[in-house]
Amino acid sequence: MKYIAKTIVFSTVLSTLIGCTAITDVTSSTSSTLDTVTPDITLNNFIDKRYDAIRKDAAAGGGENIEALAQLMGQADAAALASWMQENYDQIFSEIEQPSQLVSQIEAYKGSKRS
Repeated sequence: MKYIAKTIVFSTVLSTLIGCTAITDVTSSTSSTLDTVTPDITLNNFIDKRYDAIRKDAAAGGGENIEALAQLMGQADAAALASWMQENYDQIFSEIEQPSQLVSQIEAYKGSKRS
């Protein structure tokens, strides 16, 4: 009888441990998939949340929001971007109806720098 009781306790503990491992594995693999963020989503979220601060930094010709924006967009020279945004402030921001349109305005800038 003691042998059967020990076997039942051991199997219960073992299956609990195996169950925990399986749950941890599923949770780990699922959460890493859910936490993956594409650069476009991050950029758009940043612009949506910081749009007013980006406008303020653009008017001033620089600041941490323009630096972060440049980094998110892969711009090597944040100072050049800030300077361009200050020089073209009225053109850039008068045509924007949605914060996400800022990206296309800056992409046009990147295109004009190549020409």
